[in-house]
Amino acid sequence: MGEMPPELSVHLVDERDISPEQDAAIRALLVSAFSRESAEHFRTSSYWGPRPTHRLWLEDRDQAIVAHLDLETRTIQVGDVDVLVAGVGEVATAPGLQGSGVGRRMMAELQRVLKSEAPVSFGILQCGDQVLGFYESTGWQRIDVPVRAIHPDSGQWETVTNNVLITPGMLPISAWPEGPVDLRGLLW
Repeated sequence: MGEMPPELSVHLVDERDISPEQDAAIRALLVSAFSRESAEHFRTSSYWGPRPTHRLWLEDRDQAIVAHLDLETRTIQVGDVDVLVAGVGEVATAPGLQGSGVGRRMMAELQRVLKSEAPVSFGILQCGDQVLGFYESTGWQRIDVPVRAIHPDSGQWETVTNNVLITPGMLPISAWPEGPVDLRGLLW
């Protein structure tokens, strides 16, 4: 288990303002943090699925990116209601810092961003079983409804039913509408 670096700075950057050096640093972090299969993708791209609208990351005092996530703002359909969300993807913490609290700090910063700097009603993501407990422990709640989306690899519409989670933005979890979800585009 890693030890939390003493000083971390928070950066929220519009995707259009990402420098080639920042993109390379993000790709390097993703390659180191994800499985071999996913790492191959991240050698050439710093996101999977739709191009994000923003990047959120934490840097240590040496200006190394030690945690990252991206978000794409989109209006989706839940039941018969339009809902403005931030789809969250590419959540990663440097391997030496996993378990140190850096990921929890990142989720706290995301909560702040979703309520102020990039306000949306909710955040939404889909995750693997191995990280489900982490997200639930940081306030994300599972929604057990079918979620329709385009799979980024196949380009085909699919229905996802496992490990789709939401977190509050401008609205509390209790305001999430009932019904199936249509992401109206690519899965994050």
